[in-house]
Amino acid sequence: MTDPKRMSDASSDRTDEHASDPRKLIPALQELLAAERAGAQVAVESLRQATDPAQRQLLERIRAGEADSCRRLIACLEHLGTEPSREIGSFHAKAMAIDDIAQRLAFIDRGQRWVIRRIQSELPHCGDPRIRQELEVVLRTHEVNSQWAPM
Repeated sequence: MTDPKRMSDASSDRTDEHASDPRKLIPALQELLAAERAGAQVAVESLRQATDPAQRQLLERIRAGEADSCRRLIACLEHLGTEPSREIGSFHAKAMAIDDIAQRLAFIDRGQRWVIRRIQSELPHCGDPRIRQELEVVLRTHEVNSQWAPM
């Protein structure tokens, strides 16, 4: 059985480690950036196919949020002196393989919720105020967009 004090100490060590070296966030930031690029492309391509006004409105909201999130993540990486990856996440191909727009929107929402969980897992370990602020905005954008998603 795991000692709760040890688990707390390990979590504290990780927080201190990230706080003292924010560059340890680079892999997570690159992963998020690739996912956001994929999400932005999915939204743009889906907008070309969607005819329902409510779906189009949601896709435009998502597109704008994904593009803004890309800008913010790029700023974080540049702040850390790292060149942002140009990778596009596998989410794009998976989402575009879904022909039905309503089903694709449900899949997009699962992607939004993945980003929420991913950022929530990194925030406690983020000691850099600028990166924390940017991640909090990206988190809020995804929370709002997920709330707009159809059930």
